[in-house]
Parts: sequence; structure tokens; C-alpha cells
Amino acid sequence: MSSPRVAQVGLRSPRGWLFLAFLGVWLYLASQLLRLYPGRVAEVVVIPVLEVKEVLALTSGLGQLLFFGGLVAALWRANLAAGASNAGIRGLAFGVAGVGILGVFEFALFLDWLAGAFNPMAAFAQTPILDTGVIAGTALAFAGLASLVVGFAQSTDLFGRRQRIVPARAARKEETG
Repeated sequence: MSSPRVAQVGLRSPRGWLFLAFLGVWLYLASQLLRLYPGRVAEVVVIPVLEVKEVLALTSGLGQLLFFGGLVAALWRANLAAGASNAGIRGLAFGVAGVGILGVFEFALFLDWLAGAFNPMAAFAQTPILDTGVIAGTALAFAGLASLVVGFAQSTDLFGRRQRIVPARAARKEETG
């Protein structure tokens, strides 16, 4: 049974979303590399090491959000242009859930960094719940990306085309053989 496809006409290319994902990768990479040397970074920017670690954790999480958000949006736009399939819709749901979970925990880290008088999310930022949430958000985002790629392949009939071409070639060989 074929999944229903509803192609959108006139959609622009997802270059902006891909650029956002590209920026996210570089922000994440730079933050992770700088996290290896917090003492040196603290000397250069003249702030305490603990503060450097918190800021680099924030920028690392922001890089993850930009990457996953940009890539999910770009793949969804590509799915819409090709004709959204059930796998693409499921991928969007998983991707949005993953990015949403990452966003909640990034917001908790940001509030903890601000150290406001009233921080309802401090419990998230200073317990293993933060790591669990980031792992769950990342897993859901990757599941969404994988499903979006499968949906795009289904929408473009990437695998079905080969299955139709091979029997057609075999039939031609039998006719000429």
C-alpha cells in the first residue's frame, strides 16, 4: 500500500535552514573544543573557570539546537516539496519533540546561568536529569532526522524506481535474447 503524497508547489529551497544548521555545527564544535581547555579560555577572557564552563555549556547546547532545528526544518521543507509521506510526517513529529526537549533543558541551563532569585528550573540544571533530557532530546532529534530522510526517499520514489527499472531491463533482454 502506497502512502498518500501531497506535494507543495512553489516552495523555496531550504538554504536558510541549512545555513542555520551549518552555524549550529560550528558553534557546537568550537564550544566543545574550548571546553577542553577551560583554564586557558578563562585566562584569555579574564573570567572565572566555572563561569567559562557554564558559558561554553550554553553555547554548546545552543549549537545543538541550531543544528537539529535547522536540519529538521530543511528536511521537512524538502519532504513537502517532494510530497510528504507518512514517514516524513512521523519524522517531523520526532524531530520537533527532540528539538523541543533540547530547548527546555537549554532554557533551564540559561536560567541557572542567570542565577535569578526565582528559578523554577534549577532542579533540571543541577541534577542528572539535565543529562538524561539532553540524551533523550538528541535521540528523538536523530530519530526524526532518520525518519525524515526515509520519508524523503519514499516521496521521491528513490527505491521504487530501481525496482521498476530492473524488471523492465530483464524483460527487454528476454525479448532480444
